[in-house]
Amino acid sequence: MEFIPIGTILTVLVHQVNKTAQAATDVVFEKESFKVLSKHLFDIEPVLKELQLKLNDSQATRQALEFLEADVKKANNLVEKYNKNRSRIYLLIKCRHIVKEVQDVTRDIGRSLSVLSLANPDVLSRISEQVNRLQNEMQRAEFETSHAQIQIVDKLNQGLSEQNRDQNFVNDLLKDIAKAVGVPVVPSKISKELESFKREKEEAVNRKERAEAFFLDQVIELLSLADAARDYEQIREQYFQRVQYVDRYDPREECIPPFQAFICCISRTVMDDPVSLCTGTSCERTALEAWFERGEKTDPETGDLLEDFSYRSNIQLRQSIQEWKELNYCVKIRSCKAKLTSDVESSVGEALNQMQELMRENSINKDWITLAGLTDIVVSILGSSNNRDVKEEILFTLKDIVEGNPRYKNKVIESQAFDHIIPCLGVDSSLSDAALMLLYELLQDRSGWDASFCRKLSQHQSAIHFLVNFLKSPVSVSKERAEEILMKLCDEDEKNVVRAAEADWFKPLIGCIIQG
Repeated sequence: MEFIPIGTILTVLVHQVNKTAQAATDVVFEKESFKVLSKHLFDIEPVLKELQLKLNDSQATRQALEFLEADVKKANNLVEKYNKNRSRIYLLIKCRHIVKEVQDVTRDIGRSLSVLSLANPDVLSRISEQVNRLQNEMQRAEFETSHAQIQIVDKLNQGLSEQNRDQNFVNDLLKDIAKAVGVPVVPSKISKELESFKREKEEAVNRKERAEAFFLDQVIELLSLADAARDYEQIREQYFQRVQYVDRYDPREECIPPFQAFICCISRTVMDDPVSLCTGTSCERTALEAWFERGEKTDPETGDLLEDFSYRSNIQLRQSIQEWKELNYCVKIRSCKAKLTSDVESSVGEALNQMQELMRENSINKDWITLAGLTDIVVSILGSSNNRDVKEEILFTLKDIVEGNPRYKNKVIESQAFDHIIPCLGVDSSLSDAALMLLYELLQDRSGWDASFCRKLSQHQSAIHFLVNFLKSPVSVSKERAEEILMKLCDEDEKNVVRAAEADWFKPLIGCIIQG
């Protein structure tokens, strides 16, 4: 920089400041913060132009300009970073970080401007008041993201820390996020936005930012559970495509073996997150990282010495593995259906356990199990079976299927499930507790209680009697749930107040008398 004329340095710097200030006005996300940065940068222009009028080619001035140029470059990089086509969901969840970056770079520029002012007190004397005000404002800059955005991010972080997978919570969270970033809550639009967000995660992986990639992966997993993130028609089409392929296999088969390419050469298990070395060898990411951490310097498959230790996500292989997993889901669902219709109680219990495992493994299996007709079958078995263990497993399985999902709640209730669930309330404690928890889940919707389902339950007069008996339960949760349902049913229909009194529970009746 010492060999470059100071006039040239100033000319280039004025251009950089102007260019960055202009670009900052075009940033859409956290617009107000970038707008303030832009204003301050435009205000620096007159200071630099004043220096051009009376050049002071001193070492202190050159060093001050060098500091300022570096900080303006940081600002320009920041503007470019958030002005390109980034995922809107990503920008929202990083809003605090983005605002902090803008604040830090603004303060840095303010400090550099202060150094420049100290190095040129005589040259800048004519505008000293303006310079002092500007540098003080920039060094003390305080930027904040909007309260609404902070609330959404806090809600997301709380959901992640508590591992909250409640469907109503996830649906509301995604709705809030979509509104904040201007995306319609339509499956096709949400899916597109999530794909963009997934690319942010892939880029973090490729930059080897493990903590960032892990966090983004958790967010993707949580948001993908929302109804709006799952296009039902697409899920249906995907399921029947997989079934067509599975139909080629022997009905007695319960799994499709993996291709050798799916097996990690280190862990000898099917890969979840395959990465590829420059040699073409693919391994599970965590296994390869552990391989290198142990000091290994060879290709884990060939044993050849590696010159390049870099690796990248193998997205195509991961997609193939996912397709294989989905085909196996369909094979297992087909097997479950055969067992459920076998009339062999041990096979029925095995099928129910397998259904629960499938839903835990991937939430898409809730949809596929219902598309395969298994939900209707288990409701029917609930009504016909005399085996309490089987009934209890059915109640657990149905709760897993309908949890937070209005579509499947409606389907279960339309299949006359109340007729089979209510009698279970009056049996032994473990079975009746399972029936109560399923009943409570069925009566909930996103806003609280589903009034139409409550009215349907009111048509079953025995329900009140069985629920009143729960008030004597030693299990506090069951007692609380039963009372909540009873109070709601009494609010919906005055006849239920009388039925509750006939069952020796007078709380609603006393409430009515007090209210007149």
